[in-house]
Amino acid sequence: MGKHIVFFGAGAVGGYVGAHLARAGEDVVLVDPWPEHVAAVNRDGMHLSGSQGEHVVRVRAMHLYEVQGFVKKPVDIVVICTKSYDTEWAAEMMQQYLSPQGYIVSMQNGINEDRIASVVGWGKAVGCIVSTISVNCYEPGRIRRYQQPGGTGGKEHAVFRVGEVHGRVTPRATELAQILSQVDAANVTQNLWGERWTKLTANTITHGLLGATGLDNRVVYIERGKAHRIGLKLAAEAIAVGRAQGYELGSVLGIKPDEWTNADRGDASALKRVQDGLTAWMGTLLEPSQSSVGRDVARGRRSEIDFTNGLVAEKGQEVGVPAPTHAALTELVRRIDAGELKSDPKNIDAIQL
Repeated sequence: MGKHIVFFGAGAVGGYVGAHLARAGEDVVLVDPWPEHVAAVNRDGMHLSGSQGEHVVRVRAMHLYEVQGFVKKPVDIVVICTKSYDTEWAAEMMQQYLSPQGYIVSMQNGINEDRIASVVGWGKAVGCIVSTISVNCYEPGRIRRYQQPGGTGGKEHAVFRVGEVHGRVTPRATELAQILSQVDAANVTQNLWGERWTKLTANTITHGLLGATGLDNRVVYIERGKAHRIGLKLAAEAIAVGRAQGYELGSVLGIKPDEWTNADRGDASALKRVQDGLTAWMGTLLEPSQSSVGRDVARGRRSEIDFTNGLVAEKGQEVGVPAPTHAALTELVRRIDAGELKSDPKNIDAIQL
């Protein structure tokens, strides 16, 4: 019997992954609080475009008030794809509809397994890092992917890394990775926390910067101005904070952690390798894009800055490894979220390097 899978949050990531799984024949339901999005999907199907082709997928979408219907058909896998600040209430809403062996997966930015576990217990919390999927829900019922799939170019890059909080390989983690492999390359990781921090590091290179400036990722990856130099500093700070917590970090945007650190310290050869690596990384995108924080700011929505750059700054304080650049950007974007400031390239002029 197939698993009954619910994607709670059917925006960019949840809508894209969930619709592709439905296209592959999985029993999928999408739940989302955006009424127009739910209506568009149910009326016209989910329109997927970009690097994996053009598809219109018929998949059921539900409003929040309809989740009570799951009492008639319990859910085996709940995949939370909401913003990080909505994690607890999403887990609380869905935990009562889990099947006896059901569990909840975090497929989000930030690190939210502890928030899910606070609701359902550690035994029903599973992590899934989504590495470099680069998707955008640009209007109701329509999602575009900008990143090339993980198996292109003769290299198998695991876009999905499923991990148990205790680090062991389990049948359910293996099964979930197999399910997700119908969308893109997937594996089971025994290093959930290290993978989480690696992904967080990659996100924080652009999240706060693009949110504060309103620019796209070219200003960090390709151009060699102040935003680029700040990006180097952000990576180095996040790597230092992650290592101080004992995490084993992998490559960040295809670049080894020590290269980022050495480049930030002024090693010219390391800097060139980082810059070459970023240029190569930009080549895997169909077009320049904003970070999720940048898009949220542009749309007037609350951003996840406290759960990305803000989390690095917070953890840095806890372990005694300051991350002042993360703290400065977090404060800038908080002010934008609060309506006290507008995105502007000049906002980063005062950040000290």
